[in-house]
Amino acid sequence: MLPIEDAECRLQIGDVCCSLRFDDPAYGTYSRKYFKEFISEDEPELILKIYIELNEGDLEGSDLPDSILLSKTVDGNSFDFHFGLIKGTLDMEERRCTVTFSGKGIHGFKQFLFSVYYTIVKQNRLGDSNFLVHACAVSKENRGYVFSGPSESGKSTIAGLSSGYTVLNDEVVIIKKENGSYLVNSTPFRGDYLDNENVSAPLDAIFLIRHGKKNIIKKISKREFVTRFIKEVIYSDSLLSTKREDAFTEMMDFCGSVAEEVPFYELQFLPDNSFWNVIDGLDELKSENEV
Repeated sequence: MLPIEDAECRLQIGDVCCSLRFDDPAYGTYSRKYFKEFISEDEPELILKIYIELNEGDLEGSDLPDSILLSKTVDGNSFDFHFGLIKGTLDMEERRCTVTFSGKGIHGFKQFLFSVYYTIVKQNRLGDSNFLVHACAVSKENRGYVFSGPSESGKSTIAGLSSGYTVLNDEVVIIKKENGSYLVNSTPFRGDYLDNENVSAPLDAIFLIRHGKKNIIKKISKREFVTRFIKEVIYSDSLLSTKREDAFTEMMDFCGSVAEEVPFYELQFLPDNSFWNVIDGLDELKSENEV
């Protein structure tokens, strides 16, 4: 096993372990503290040597778009996000990546790790059924419930109202197919809820959420589900990929497969934990129909 360095953070993202090795040990110390539930001692599948070049004022605000993937160029084994703000090289045979974050590029660090994750899962040939999704996930009696929606739809609210159960995450989760069944897995990429755990659970249902004046669960069409859900799937771009059409096709196929195999609903909910009573009633109805 490679020795763990002082400036290193071995980060577990689902089944993937990557080593973040910073030029400044302070960043390694901070990362290990921030990602404390997701620190691994496993052999990393990719070692990232990270250089951060900041000038005064670089952390004030951000002019990066929501996704740095909107502006990327690739030349051989070199990549450049957003006109030089994030640039580096990747050698998957050597399992090494060198990357420099300049100026406000540090604001794209999380999105960069999304691309690192997809790079590794695609290298391991797991990319067609393994996706990051903007969602809250809760495990209740070993059944995974995913609550997905855009910003301000209530993901962190649901996490806070579900503290009596196991909250996997309130911002980004992994949905993957394994041995013929879908699972939901936590990730280090949390929002406001700080007590998430690094666990997984069998995926029982997906709820597309919105705030409401009362708790309502309703069936929606497969077409509506896929149209809304794909907007919450994080673009499956690897570091050196330039074929956007292939990524969108993978995402669409994934959403269609999920819709065929996992129950899905729209959930309108009040800002209290009474929505769980409605979900429990839905589970009871499903059990009766299975008898």
